[in-house]
Amino acid sequence: MEQTEDGERRTTEAADKNRGVPQGGPRSPRLANLYFRRFVRAWKRFGHERRREAHVVNEADDLVIGCRPGKGQQAMEVFRWLRTRLGLTVHERKTRWGKLPGESFDFLGYPSGRFYGKDGRFYLGTRPSQKAVHKLLLRIHEETSCRWKGQSPQERIAEVNPILRGGCGDCNQGPGASLDRMLRQDTERRFRRGLRRRQPRQGTGYKQDPDAYLYETRGLSELPPSRRAVLNAKA
Repeated sequence: MEQTEDGERRTTEAADKNRGVPQGGPRSPRLANLYFRRFVRAWKRFGHERRREAHVVNEADDLVIGCRPGKGQQAMEVFRWLRTRLGLTVHERKTRWGKLPGESFDFLGYPSGRFYGKDGRFYLGTRPSQKAVHKLLLRIHEETSCRWKGQSPQERIAEVNPILRGGCGDCNQGPGASLDRMLRQDTERRFRRGLRRRQPRQGTGYKQDPDAYLYETRGLSELPPSRRAVLNAKA
């Protein structure tokens, strides 16, 4: 993509000259972190982090600056000044400042803001976005659809297990017990349906293919039964 006076223009010049990195390539976020390091160093060296109690959190080219109430506008102005000095271009439509808990924002697929617990009391936190969860479920449905009926269950399980583990790892911030439970139940139901197609029979397949059979015999990756189990495993 190139920025011109008429707007954005797609070009193959970089590919033709064997320059640059493809969008989504593994080198792209590493190079972004190396370049963005200049901004973080300048932010700290000039004292903006200390004076405004404003801390920068970034992942590749995505960033959030968290600061004390009343200092957000100042932080935004300094941010714009610094990135201009460093030659960095910011997507203005995706850049804004807001005040928690009255507002919320998305960062790396996680809505952050005000949430309510089981007792009805609110808290500031994060949770996986519905879009990310929906995308994960679609991947599981795709890998367990009837078009793969020519492969054995073990072959399909070998494809699904990394998706389950990676998906739970990506969505492990915030309340995740309900997500893990939904993923387990949905994946179990999909595999039981596939096994039932191979040997036509009545029912849901739960009695013929119980959980122990799917996990211990077939080798389906068993997700943690609770968020506490994940934290204990990491500790």
